[in-house]
Amino acid sequence: MRAGYKHWYEVLSAEFFGEGHAGRSTVLYVDDEVERDLARDHGIGTPLAQAVADELNWGDAERPLFWRVQRECEMWAQRGSKGAPPSLPVLALSVLAATRMASSDGMLKTNFYGRWIQLFGERPPSWRANKLEHAFQDVAAMWEELDTWLEQTCGLYGASTVSTDDFYWKIGYPISQALVRGSDRQVLTRFFAATRLRPHNPNEVSGRELLRRLRVWTTGRDRGLSPRLMEELASAADTGETLIAGLVKRLADDWDGTLHEPEREHRRRVVGLRLMVADRGRRLEWLAEASDGIDESRVAVPGGRTFTLRKEYGDVYGGLESLHPSAQQLAHGMRLEGDDLVLEWVPQDVVLLRMHRHLGEWVSTEYFEPGEQHWILAADSAVGEVRSMVNALGGRTVRETASPVVGWKLFKGVRAVNGGAFARTLDRGGEHAHVLQPQMRHRAALSGGLRIASEYRAGAGVAGHFLRGGAPDLLLPASDSPDGCVEVVLDGRTEKLRADPRVPFPLCLIPLEEGQHRVGTAHSSQVFTLHDGLHEGLPPGTGALGYPCGGTARPELSEAEDSGAFVRGADAPDSIRLPRTALVRSTVLEAVLLDPYGGVHEARQRPAPAWMASRLPQDALGPCLETEVPEGFVWLVYRTSARWSVKALVAAADIPPPAPSGGDYGWAYAVLSAAPRSHIPAWLDYVAAAETISRRRGA
Repeated sequence: MRAGYKHWYEVLSAEFFGEGHAGRSTVLYVDDEVERDLARDHGIGTPLAQAVADELNWGDAERPLFWRVQRECEMWAQRGSKGAPPSLPVLALSVLAATRMASSDGMLKTNFYGRWIQLFGERPPSWRANKLEHAFQDVAAMWEELDTWLEQTCGLYGASTVSTDDFYWKIGYPISQALVRGSDRQVLTRFFAATRLRPHNPNEVSGRELLRRLRVWTTGRDRGLSPRLMEELASAADTGETLIAGLVKRLADDWDGTLHEPEREHRRRVVGLRLMVADRGRRLEWLAEASDGIDESRVAVPGGRTFTLRKEYGDVYGGLESLHPSAQQLAHGMRLEGDDLVLEWVPQDVVLLRMHRHLGEWVSTEYFEPGEQHWILAADSAVGEVRSMVNALGGRTVRETASPVVGWKLFKGVRAVNGGAFARTLDRGGEHAHVLQPQMRHRAALSGGLRIASEYRAGAGVAGHFLRGGAPDLLLPASDSPDGCVEVVLDGRTEKLRADPRVPFPLCLIPLEEGQHRVGTAHSSQVFTLHDGLHEGLPPGTGALGYPCGGTARPELSEAEDSGAFVRGADAPDSIRLPRTALVRSTVLEAVLLDPYGGVHEARQRPAPAWMASRLPQDALGPCLETEVPEGFVWLVYRTSARWSVKALVAAADIPPPAPSGGDYGWAYAVLSAAPRSHIPAWLDYVAAAETISRRRGA
């Protein structure tokens, strides 16, 4: 190596692959500003392009143009590949060419080779310009060598972000490094936290899904990303793993959950704040998920109050209850900083919420789940469009209420059950259509269904147990095939489906037998079981499963051992005749039982038995309680805050015809209150009898 090339090699090695880069994503980003700063700070007198040009072989036609650099790389490999490969200045120069790609000087912004040749002071179509272009295949091999070296050293010098795709191939390597500047990496760590990505992406969120979320995150707001990255983000295709999608995915896979803050020696973990709408929509709170390894921490509003955080049930931090979200915080953002933890809320006009599986409250989420219930919190400026979108989904009427924050509205009961209406709403688009976008998957998944129970055996590979006829929906991965079809494998049989990956495919339309089923694609599948429901008598295995009880029962079901205390199923002998009972929701305002002869019996809710309340967790008590049904009563009529409902207590064929007396006005009132809630013939006969009594009283 000549002195200028060697000096650049040493500086680039220390700057991008030094000790401080161990375990971190490494991007070899060099633009005109970076080159100027490195040359100034380290006293390099030779420009980077000149240093590389001095190593080129123009005189010996039998040897490659980059022969001298290739020979150094071979000797480096023979010595055990210690330190960064000697090709670094060549690779850095190719990145410099990629950063200059723009529509100017008579070149298109896609013309990489024009900028590459220009750096050496050449102009096409000269033979030297042609040789520089053809020799870039050797430069691509140097990029592959750098990527292999970083992988083999297991992050000692940094984690590789070298990427390409089928379209760019050779020039994709330097372009992948030119897309993300150092300042972009800092912003992207904030984005990963805001979208609640887990460190090292254990859920394998795809590059296309990350790109979709990044577009949503940057829509209408300047997040501080460089114009080059924003331009690539806007032009990237929605199908296939594009160069930018692959790069962002690689950065996500390598992200350790900390902020990229080069000015700090101590890396701080960052967590995206979530919004929680509690107390049936009457209260708004901040929620922060606990970060691994930090069970307690102190954070503060810059220049303001300090809060002590402690890890609590559900893997969330307690301690923010006194910090009430305001309209200003929702609109302009919220940031809490500590020595080892940063909590941040990124401002947005529309917030999607879904029920938290541990907390039982509505919490902000990243994507819409078709078939599931959602709430939407919308600023007044977005209410009109949100109202139009949710109404276009069809199905049940969405309730629109005031929110706990002035200037915002709350939409409750948002659900997509009509696949066609859902797809049309998404295709129509709009400024806030992203709030209804489901996750873009690269694996098949299951959702919804009439679930009997989750799989209680950890690691058994079963998605859950469902009632036959109520199989779950199949969420398909996005298709890369030209015809848009996805090959679906169900119990070993393969079929091609032309389906919108945003809309779940209802497996309940396929007649499936009771038992275990496997469904998915050739690359990913899930197992679920179907059951015909409750058995007459004791089902097999009753008593073999239970809840371990040491004073208070644990909420996880497990196999009951012979020794130890368990809450489990009971075996009642035939000599014991249990009373007839009906389930009554705990939210009913009033409930009555009706017989065919004008009898009305008030169904009183019984409180949870003392043994149950003391031994079971609060969330295990369930939404319903049992009420005893006297002999002869066949209907349960009840009222909630929303409406009246009716439920048959015996099979329709066993319901006797109505035979009330003319003065059974209370019976008639109860029947007519729920008259439109059922259309089975037996109930309609009771409604007709009640109307006769009502008319007689009016007369």
